[in-house]
Amino acid sequence: MEKKEDSIQAKWLKTLQQNSWEPEILISGIVLFGLFKIYPLIDELNYFLEMNSSIIFTRGNVNETLTTILKTSNISLILGFLFHLLLRSVWVAYIGLSYVYEDGISYKSLKYPDKYLDDLKTSGNFVKQIHTLEKICSVSFSVSFMVFMWLIGISFFFTIVAGCIGIYLSFFPDDYNFNLFNNILSSICVLVFIDFLSLGWFKKIPYVRQVYYPIHKIAGWLTLSFLYKNIYYAFVSHHKKWKVSLMLIIFSVFILFSVLLSITTPADFKFGRTILLAPYNGKERMDENLYRDKVTDGFYSKFMHIDSYVITKNYLELFIVHRTRHEDLWIQPACDYETQKEIEGTDLDKLRLTCLKKFYDVSLNGKLQTDNFIYQRNTITGQDGLLSIIDISTLEKGKHQLELIYNFHEMEQDTIYSNTVKTLPFYKM
Repeated sequence: MEKKEDSIQAKWLKTLQQNSWEPEILISGIVLFGLFKIYPLIDELNYFLEMNSSIIFTRGNVNETLTTILKTSNISLILGFLFHLLLRSVWVAYIGLSYVYEDGISYKSLKYPDKYLDDLKTSGNFVKQIHTLEKICSVSFSVSFMVFMWLIGISFFFTIVAGCIGIYLSFFPDDYNFNLFNNILSSICVLVFIDFLSLGWFKKIPYVRQVYYPIHKIAGWLTLSFLYKNIYYAFVSHHKKWKVSLMLIIFSVFILFSVLLSITTPADFKFGRTILLAPYNGKERMDENLYRDKVTDGFYSKFMHIDSYVITKNYLELFIVHRTRHEDLWIQPACDYETQKEIEGTDLDKLRLTCLKKFYDVSLNGKLQTDNFIYQRNTITGQDGLLSIIDISTLEKGKHQLELIYNFHEMEQDTIYSNTVKTLPFYKM
Protein backbone atom coordinates (compact mmCIF):
# COMPACT_ATOMS: atom_id res chain seq x y z
CA MET A 1 0.00 0.00 0.00
CA GLU A 2 2.81 2.38 0.92
CA LYS A 3 4.67 1.50 -2.31
CA LYS A 4 1.53 2.33 -4.31
CA GLU A 5 1.19 5.69 -2.55
CA ASP A 6 4.88 6.40 -3.12
CA SER A 7 4.45 5.55 -6.80
CA ILE A 8 1.45 7.89 -7.10
CA GLN A 9 3.35 10.70 -5.36
CA ALA A 10 6.35 10.11 -7.61
CA LYS A 11 4.17 10.36 -10.74
CA TRP A 12 2.45 13.47 -9.36
CA LEU A 13 5.82 15.07 -8.62
CA LYS A 14 7.12 14.12 -12.06
CA THR A 15 4.11 15.75 -13.68
CA LEU A 16 4.66 18.92 -11.65
CA GLN A 17 8.32 18.98 -12.61
CA GLN A 18 7.49 18.60 -16.28
CA ASN A 19 4.92 21.40 -16.13
CA SER A 20 6.94 23.71 -13.86
CA TRP A 21 7.91 25.92 -16.79
CA GLU A 22 4.38 27.33 -16.97
CA PRO A 23 4.29 28.88 -13.46
CA GLU A 24 7.96 29.86 -13.87
CA ILE A 25 7.19 32.01 -16.91
CA LEU A 26 4.04 33.42 -15.30
CA ILE A 27 5.81 34.33 -12.05
CA SER A 28 8.84 35.77 -13.90
CA GLY A 29 6.56 38.00 -15.97
CA ILE A 30 4.59 39.23 -12.96
CA VAL A 31 7.72 39.85 -10.88
CA LEU A 32 9.43 41.65 -13.77
CA PHE A 33 6.41 43.92 -14.19
CA GLY A 34 6.51 44.70 -10.46
CA LEU A 35 10.29 45.29 -10.45
CA PHE A 36 10.08 47.86 -13.24
CA LYS A 37 7.31 49.64 -11.32
CA ILE A 38 9.15 49.48 -8.00
CA TYR A 39 12.46 50.99 -9.16
CA PRO A 40 11.29 54.66 -9.32
CA LEU A 41 9.51 54.21 -5.97
CA ILE A 42 12.83 53.50 -4.22
CA ASP A 43 13.74 57.20 -4.49
CA GLU A 44 10.45 58.03 -2.78
CA LEU A 45 11.37 55.60 0.01
CA ASN A 46 14.73 57.32 0.42
CA TYR A 47 13.04 60.72 0.58
CA PHE A 48 10.50 59.47 3.13
CA LEU A 49 13.23 57.95 5.34
CA GLU A 50 15.26 61.14 5.08
CA MET A 51 12.39 63.39 6.12
CA ASN A 52 10.16 61.37 8.43
CA SER A 53 11.80 58.27 9.86
CA SER A 54 13.80 57.43 12.92
CA ILE A 55 17.31 58.74 13.42
CA ILE A 56 18.75 55.29 12.69
CA PHE A 57 17.89 55.90 9.03
CA THR A 58 18.64 59.61 8.78
CA ARG A 59 21.95 59.56 10.60
CA GLY A 60 24.98 59.42 8.31
CA ASN A 61 24.42 57.62 5.00
CA VAL A 62 22.22 54.79 6.29
CA ASN A 63 19.17 55.70 4.23
CA GLU A 64 21.25 56.27 1.07
CA THR A 65 22.99 52.94 1.63
CA LEU A 66 19.70 51.12 2.10
CA THR A 67 18.10 52.59 -1.02
CA THR A 68 21.24 51.97 -3.09
CA ILE A 69 21.20 48.31 -2.03
CA LEU A 70 17.54 48.11 -3.02
CA LYS A 71 18.25 49.71 -6.40
CA THR A 72 21.21 47.44 -7.11
CA SER A 73 19.27 44.38 -6.04
CA ASN A 74 16.31 45.49 -8.13
CA ILE A 75 18.51 45.70 -11.22
CA SER A 76 20.10 42.32 -10.41
CA LEU A 77 16.68 40.71 -10.09
CA ILE A 78 15.52 42.23 -13.37
CA LEU A 79 18.59 40.82 -15.12
CA GLY A 80 18.06 37.42 -13.47
CA PHE A 81 14.41 37.08 -14.47
CA LEU A 82 15.09 38.44 -17.99
CA PHE A 83 17.83 35.84 -18.36
CA HIS A 84 15.37 33.16 -17.25
CA LEU A 85 12.71 34.29 -19.74
CA LEU A 86 15.29 34.41 -22.54
CA LEU A 87 16.45 30.87 -21.83
CA ARG A 88 12.85 29.68 -21.59
CA SER A 89 12.20 31.20 -25.01
CA VAL A 90 15.13 29.25 -26.45
CA TRP A 91 13.87 26.14 -24.64
CA VAL A 92 10.41 26.54 -26.20
CA ALA A 93 12.04 26.94 -29.62
CA TYR A 94 13.86 23.62 -29.18
CA ILE A 95 10.64 21.97 -28.02
CA GLY A 96 8.89 23.16 -31.19
CA LEU A 97 11.74 22.00 -33.41
CA SER A 98 11.83 18.57 -31.77
CA TYR A 99 8.12 18.23 -32.57
CA VAL A 100 8.43 19.34 -36.22
CA TYR A 101 11.73 17.55 -36.88
CA GLU A 102 11.59 14.39 -34.80
CA ASP A 103 14.88 13.09 -36.21
CA GLY A 104 16.66 16.32 -35.41
CA ILE A 105 19.28 17.65 -37.81
CA SER A 106 19.76 15.70 -41.04
CA TYR A 107 23.53 15.54 -41.15
CA LYS A 108 23.72 13.66 -44.47
CA SER A 109 21.86 16.38 -46.36
CA LEU A 110 24.30 19.01 -45.16
CA LYS A 111 27.22 17.30 -46.89
CA TYR A 112 29.74 18.98 -44.62
CA PRO A 113 33.23 17.62 -43.94
CA ASP A 114 33.52 15.33 -40.91
CA LYS A 115 35.29 18.03 -38.89
CA TYR A 116 32.23 20.31 -39.05
CA LEU A 117 29.76 17.46 -38.60
CA ASP A 118 31.50 16.34 -35.42
CA ASP A 119 30.96 19.80 -33.92
CA LEU A 120 27.29 19.74 -34.90
CA LYS A 121 26.72 16.27 -33.48
CA THR A 122 28.04 17.33 -30.08
CA SER A 123 25.68 20.33 -29.87
CA GLY A 124 22.85 19.51 -32.27
CA ASN A 125 21.00 16.89 -30.22
CA PHE A 126 17.60 18.50 -29.54
CA VAL A 127 16.73 16.20 -26.65
CA LYS A 128 20.06 16.85 -24.95
CA GLN A 129 19.73 20.61 -25.49
CA ILE A 130 16.21 20.59 -24.07
CA HIS A 131 17.33 18.76 -20.91
CA THR A 132 20.33 21.08 -20.46
CA LEU A 133 18.25 24.21 -20.93
CA GLU A 134 15.58 22.85 -18.59
CA LYS A 135 18.13 22.50 -15.80
CA ILE A 136 19.68 25.92 -16.44
CA CYS A 137 16.26 27.59 -16.55
CA SER A 138 15.13 25.97 -13.31
CA VAL A 139 18.38 26.88 -11.55
CA SER A 140 18.36 30.50 -12.79
CA PHE A 141 14.73 30.91 -11.73
CA SER A 142 15.45 29.43 -8.30
CA VAL A 143 18.47 31.69 -7.79
CA SER A 144 16.46 34.78 -8.79
CA PHE A 145 13.60 33.72 -6.55
CA MET A 146 16.00 33.09 -3.64
CA VAL A 147 17.51 36.57 -4.01
CA PHE A 148 14.02 38.07 -4.29
CA MET A 149 12.81 36.40 -1.09
CA TRP A 150 16.10 37.19 0.64
CA LEU A 151 15.51 40.90 -0.06
CA ILE A 152 12.00 40.63 1.34
CA GLY A 153 13.54 39.14 4.47
CA ILE A 154 16.09 41.96 4.73
CA SER A 155 13.32 44.55 4.28
CA PHE A 156 11.28 42.82 6.99
CA PHE A 157 14.33 42.94 9.28
CA PHE A 158 14.75 46.70 8.77
CA THR A 159 11.05 47.18 9.42
CA ILE A 160 11.30 45.30 12.72
CA VAL A 161 14.35 47.35 13.76
CA ALA A 162 12.65 50.65 12.86
CA GLY A 163 9.49 49.58 14.71
CA CYS A 164 11.44 48.72 17.86
CA ILE A 165 13.25 52.05 17.77
CA GLY A 166 9.97 53.87 17.24
CA ILE A 167 8.47 52.15 20.29
CA TYR A 168 11.58 52.94 22.35
CA LEU A 169 11.48 56.61 21.36
CA SER A 170 7.80 56.83 22.27
CA PHE A 171 8.79 56.02 25.87
CA PHE A 172 12.15 57.87 25.86
CA PRO A 173 11.74 60.70 23.32
CA ASP A 174 14.93 62.53 24.30
CA ASP A 175 17.25 59.51 24.22
CA TYR A 176 18.96 59.37 20.81
CA ASN A 177 22.06 57.45 21.86
CA PHE A 178 22.03 54.21 19.86
CA ASN A 179 25.77 53.49 19.95
CA LEU A 180 25.43 50.32 22.02
CA PHE A 181 22.49 49.11 19.96
CA ASN A 182 24.33 49.87 16.69
CA ASN A 183 27.43 47.98 17.82
CA ILE A 184 25.45 44.89 18.86
CA LEU A 185 23.32 44.92 15.73
CA SER A 186 26.32 45.47 13.44
CA SER A 187 28.24 42.61 15.07
CA ILE A 188 25.33 40.20 14.66
CA CYS A 189 24.84 41.23 11.02
CA VAL A 190 28.53 40.75 10.23
CA LEU A 191 28.58 37.28 11.84
CA VAL A 192 25.45 36.15 10.00
CA PHE A 193 26.72 37.55 6.70
CA ILE A 194 30.10 35.81 7.03
CA ASP A 195 28.33 32.54 7.80
CA PHE A 196 26.07 33.09 4.77
CA LEU A 197 28.98 33.69 2.38
CA SER A 198 31.11 30.88 3.82
CA LEU A 199 28.20 28.41 3.47
CA GLY A 200 27.90 27.71 7.17
CA TRP A 201 31.46 28.06 8.43
CA PHE A 202 30.43 28.90 12.02
CA LYS A 203 28.10 25.87 12.11
CA LYS A 204 31.08 23.53 11.69
CA ILE A 205 33.45 24.91 14.33
CA PRO A 206 33.23 23.12 17.70
CA TYR A 207 32.14 25.28 20.65
CA VAL A 208 31.61 28.26 18.30
CA ARG A 209 28.57 26.59 16.75
CA GLN A 210 26.94 26.28 20.19
CA VAL A 211 27.30 30.01 20.83
CA TYR A 212 26.31 30.87 17.26
CA TYR A 213 23.14 28.74 17.24
CA PRO A 214 20.88 31.28 19.07
CA ILE A 215 22.13 34.05 16.77
CA HIS A 216 21.42 31.82 13.77
CA LYS A 217 17.86 31.12 14.96
CA ILE A 218 17.05 34.75 15.79
CA ALA A 219 18.50 35.98 12.48
CA GLY A 220 16.44 33.33 10.66
CA TRP A 221 13.21 34.55 12.26
CA LEU A 222 13.97 38.22 11.66
CA THR A 223 14.89 37.73 7.98
CA LEU A 224 12.13 35.21 7.12
CA SER A 225 14.73 32.60 6.15
CA PHE A 226 12.08 29.86 5.88
CA LEU A 227 11.12 31.41 2.51
CA TYR A 228 14.49 30.80 0.86
CA LYS A 229 16.77 28.70 3.08
CA ASN A 230 15.88 25.37 1.41
CA ILE A 231 16.89 26.74 -1.99
CA TYR A 232 20.14 28.01 -0.47
CA TYR A 233 21.00 24.68 1.14
CA ALA A 234 20.00 22.78 -2.02
CA PHE A 235 22.66 24.68 -3.97
CA VAL A 236 25.20 24.25 -1.18
CA SER A 237 24.65 20.48 -0.99
CA HIS A 238 24.51 19.72 -4.75
CA HIS A 239 27.14 22.03 -6.22
CA LYS A 240 30.78 22.63 -5.52
CA LYS A 241 30.87 24.85 -2.49
CA TRP A 242 33.55 27.15 -3.82
CA LYS A 243 31.39 27.95 -6.86
CA VAL A 244 28.35 28.80 -4.75
CA SER A 245 30.44 30.84 -2.34
CA LEU A 246 32.14 32.66 -5.22
CA MET A 247 28.75 33.53 -6.74
CA LEU A 248 27.52 34.97 -3.43
CA ILE A 249 30.76 36.92 -2.91
CA ILE A 250 30.59 38.41 -6.43
CA PHE A 251 26.98 39.47 -5.85
CA SER A 252 27.87 41.00 -2.46
CA VAL A 253 30.91 42.83 -3.87
CA PHE A 254 28.73 44.15 -6.68
CA ILE A 255 26.27 45.59 -4.16
CA LEU A 256 29.08 46.98 -1.95
CA PHE A 257 30.76 48.63 -4.94
CA SER A 258 27.44 50.17 -6.00
CA VAL A 259 26.85 51.54 -2.48
CA LEU A 260 30.34 53.07 -2.26
CA LEU A 261 30.00 54.53 -5.75
CA SER A 262 26.62 56.01 -4.85
CA ILE A 263 27.97 57.64 -1.68
CA THR A 264 31.18 59.05 -3.20
CA THR A 265 29.89 60.08 -6.65
CA PRO A 266 28.20 63.45 -7.21
CA ALA A 267 24.51 63.21 -8.01
CA ASP A 268 24.86 64.27 -11.65
CA PHE A 269 27.29 61.45 -12.41
CA LYS A 270 25.12 58.64 -11.00
CA PHE A 271 23.18 56.14 -13.06
CA GLY A 272 24.72 56.99 -16.41
CA ARG A 273 24.65 60.82 -16.42
CA THR A 274 27.96 62.09 -17.83
CA ILE A 275 27.50 65.84 -18.33
CA LEU A 276 31.10 66.55 -17.40
CA LEU A 277 31.00 70.34 -17.81
CA ALA A 278 27.86 70.88 -15.72
CA PRO A 279 28.55 72.35 -12.23
CA TYR A 280 27.40 70.05 -9.46
CA ASN A 281 28.58 71.63 -6.20
CA GLY A 282 25.28 73.42 -5.59
CA LYS A 283 26.79 76.92 -5.65
CA GLU A 284 26.86 77.47 -9.42
CA ARG A 285 23.60 75.81 -10.44
CA MET A 286 19.86 76.17 -9.96
CA ASP A 287 18.05 73.04 -8.83
CA GLU A 288 14.31 73.16 -9.41
CA ASN A 289 13.58 71.41 -6.11
CA LEU A 290 14.64 74.66 -4.41
CA TYR A 291 11.47 76.33 -5.72
CA ARG A 292 8.12 75.00 -4.60
CA ASP A 293 6.29 76.01 -7.78
CA LYS A 294 8.72 73.94 -9.89
CA VAL A 295 8.38 70.68 -7.97
CA THR A 296 6.07 68.19 -9.71
CA ASP A 297 7.29 64.86 -8.35
CA GLY A 298 7.04 65.62 -4.61
CA PHE A 299 10.82 65.70 -4.08
CA TYR A 300 11.46 69.05 -2.46
CA SER A 301 14.95 70.13 -1.48
CA LYS A 302 16.30 68.51 1.68
CA PHE A 303 18.04 71.77 2.61
CA MET A 304 15.78 74.78 1.92
CA HIS A 305 13.25 76.13 -0.57
CA ILE A 306 11.24 79.25 -1.45
CA ASP A 307 8.05 79.87 -3.44
CA SER A 308 9.58 80.67 -6.80
CA TYR A 309 12.77 81.68 -8.61
CA VAL A 310 11.24 85.00 -9.70
CA ILE A 311 10.09 87.04 -6.68
CA THR A 312 7.59 89.86 -7.14
CA LYS A 313 6.96 90.50 -3.43
CA ASN A 314 9.03 92.47 -0.94
CA TYR A 315 9.73 89.44 1.22
CA LEU A 316 10.89 85.84 0.93
CA GLU A 317 9.14 82.94 2.60
CA LEU A 318 12.14 80.69 3.22
CA PHE A 319 11.71 77.20 4.64
CA ILE A 320 14.81 75.51 6.09
CA VAL A 321 14.47 71.75 6.30
CA HIS A 322 15.48 70.22 9.62
CA ARG A 323 16.84 66.68 9.65
CA THR A 324 17.57 64.66 12.75
CA ARG A 325 20.95 63.38 11.61
CA HIS A 326 22.82 66.33 13.16
CA GLU A 327 20.99 66.50 16.48
CA ASP A 328 22.95 64.15 18.74
CA LEU A 329 26.35 64.80 17.14
CA TRP A 330 26.43 68.59 16.79
CA ILE A 331 23.25 70.48 17.72
CA GLN A 332 22.61 69.18 21.24
CA PRO A 333 26.28 69.32 22.40
CA ALA A 334 26.67 72.85 21.00
CA CYS A 335 23.82 74.23 23.10
CA ASP A 336 24.45 71.94 26.10
CA TYR A 337 20.96 70.52 25.65
CA GLU A 338 21.35 67.54 28.00
CA THR A 339 22.35 69.78 30.91
CA GLN A 340 19.91 72.59 30.19
CA LYS A 341 16.85 70.36 29.96
CA GLU A 342 17.44 69.07 33.50
CA ILE A 343 17.18 72.55 34.99
CA GLU A 344 13.88 72.98 36.79
CA GLY A 345 11.44 75.29 35.02
CA THR A 346 13.17 75.05 31.63
CA ASP A 347 10.81 75.42 28.66
CA LEU A 348 11.90 72.53 26.46
CA ASP A 349 10.29 73.96 23.32
CA LYS A 350 12.18 77.25 23.69
CA LEU A 351 15.38 75.35 24.47
CA ARG A 352 15.03 73.21 21.34
CA LEU A 353 14.33 76.23 19.14
CA THR A 354 17.35 78.02 20.63
CA CYS A 355 19.52 75.03 19.77
CA LEU A 356 18.22 75.00 16.19
CA LYS A 357 18.85 78.72 15.80
CA LYS A 358 22.46 78.19 16.85
CA PHE A 359 22.91 75.47 14.23
CA TYR A 360 21.15 77.07 11.23
CA ASP A 361 22.14 80.42 9.73
CA VAL A 362 21.10 82.18 6.53
CA SER A 363 22.99 84.83 4.61
CA LEU A 364 21.61 87.06 1.87
CA ASN A 365 24.22 88.18 -0.68
CA GLY A 366 26.91 87.38 1.88
CA LYS A 367 25.26 89.25 4.77
CA LEU A 368 24.16 87.16 7.76
CA GLN A 369 20.45 87.52 8.49
CA THR A 370 18.78 87.98 11.87
CA ASP A 371 17.38 84.74 13.29
CA ASN A 372 13.61 85.19 13.08
CA PHE A 373 12.85 81.49 12.79
CA ILE A 374 9.68 79.74 13.83
CA TYR A 375 9.36 75.96 13.82
CA GLN A 376 6.85 74.61 11.30
CA ARG A 377 5.49 71.36 9.95
CA ASN A 378 5.12 72.09 6.24
CA THR A 379 1.97 70.24 5.15
CA ILE A 380 2.70 70.84 1.46
CA THR A 381 6.15 69.24 1.48
CA GLY A 382 5.67 66.92 4.47
CA GLN A 383 8.86 68.29 6.06
CA ASP A 384 9.74 69.67 9.48
CA GLY A 385 11.88 72.76 9.70
CA LEU A 386 12.28 76.48 10.31
CA LEU A 387 10.21 79.15 8.59
CA SER A 388 11.91 82.50 8.07
CA ILE A 389 10.39 85.64 6.52
CA ILE A 390 13.22 87.67 4.95
CA ASP A 391 12.72 91.32 4.04
CA ILE A 392 14.00 92.07 0.51
CA SER A 393 12.26 95.42 0.01
CA THR A 394 15.59 97.25 -0.19
CA LEU A 395 17.12 94.90 -2.76
CA GLU A 396 17.62 96.12 -6.31
CA LYS A 397 16.02 94.41 -9.27
CA GLY A 398 18.12 91.48 -10.45
CA LYS A 399 19.75 88.25 -9.34
CA HIS A 400 20.51 87.57 -5.67
CA GLN A 401 21.33 84.51 -3.61
CA LEU A 402 20.70 82.94 -0.24
CA GLU A 403 23.20 80.70 1.51
CA LEU A 404 22.31 78.08 4.10
CA ILE A 405 24.99 77.70 6.77
CA TYR A 406 25.40 74.86 9.25
CA ASN A 407 27.32 75.68 12.43
CA PHE A 408 28.92 72.36 13.31
CA HIS A 409 30.21 71.60 16.76
CA GLU A 410 33.73 70.13 16.98
CA MET A 411 33.52 68.03 20.15
CA GLU A 412 37.26 67.36 20.59
CA GLN A 413 38.25 71.04 20.50
CA ASP A 414 34.86 72.32 21.72
CA THR A 415 34.63 74.85 18.92
CA ILE A 416 32.05 75.82 16.30
CA TYR A 417 32.91 75.91 12.60
CA SER A 418 30.55 77.16 9.88
CA ASN A 419 29.97 75.45 6.55
CA THR A 420 27.85 76.70 3.63
CA VAL A 421 25.86 73.64 2.56
CA LYS A 422 23.48 75.06 -0.04
CA THR A 423 23.14 78.13 -2.23
CA LEU A 424 19.78 79.32 -3.53
CA PRO A 425 19.72 81.94 -6.32
CA PHE A 426 16.59 84.00 -7.00
CA TYR A 427 15.59 86.95 -9.17
CA LYS A 428 13.77 89.97 -7.78
CA MET A 429 11.46 91.84 -10.12
